[in-house]
Amino acid sequence: MARNYGTAKLKNHIPNNAPGTLNAMGSLFDVSAEDFNKAVQGDQTVITKIADMARLSDTAKANLPKALEAYRKIIEITGDVNQAYAELVQLTQKHGTQTLKAINTSKIGEQRFKNEVTEMQSEHVNATTAEATRHAQRSSLIQISGATADLMALAKYEADLIRASNKVPEAQDAADRAYENAVTGALWTNGSEAKTDRIPKPNYSRTAGISRVGQWFRNFMGI
Repeated sequence: MARNYGTAKLKNHIPNNAPGTLNAMGSLFDVSAEDFNKAVQGDQTVITKIADMARLSDTAKANLPKALEAYRKIIEITGDVNQAYAELVQLTQKHGTQTLKAINTSKIGEQRFKNEVTEMQSEHVNATTAEATRHAQRSSLIQISGATADLMALAKYEADLIRASNKVPEAQDAADRAYENAVTGALWTNGSEAKTDRIPKPNYSRTAGISRVGQWFRNFMGI
């Protein structure tokens, strides 16, 4: 409760001479000349209001440096982190396409390698079968050479077999080169992890296959 001082007054010349500044004080800092005057005269409600603002100001003054430093760090580091992420995005965009192309190229090369190995295996089987047939035919020719009277036909048949058999070393050489290329390609692709033992090495001297084909030929010829 405000105390009663009768008609006593304290002369204040400033409000009439600087009203704009005092109004600005109220707008900028939320404290008015009227409240100041009431507090000076002992208005407890206004005093409580101003005292609370003063206590809040003390707390803010004590915490302001640390709060400002914390916000400064947060703002600066946030900017640095986002700048770093922006650089990561730029690097990914720059090299991502290149990396994906390399991956796709490797996959295509891997598939081509597998296909070539399969093709080589098929070629090897075909060549081995051809050699087994040639051997069986040659063995049969030796057995029937004394029983045929058609020497001209025998000579022609023998010459044909010689021409066919001469192709076997060439096929072996070609298969050997393909095998070496396959091994080299696997080493270039996988280095120490290359499974070169999985690549079949060509060999045209498969006696089991020759024996089976030869037996079939003898049975077919009735020998």
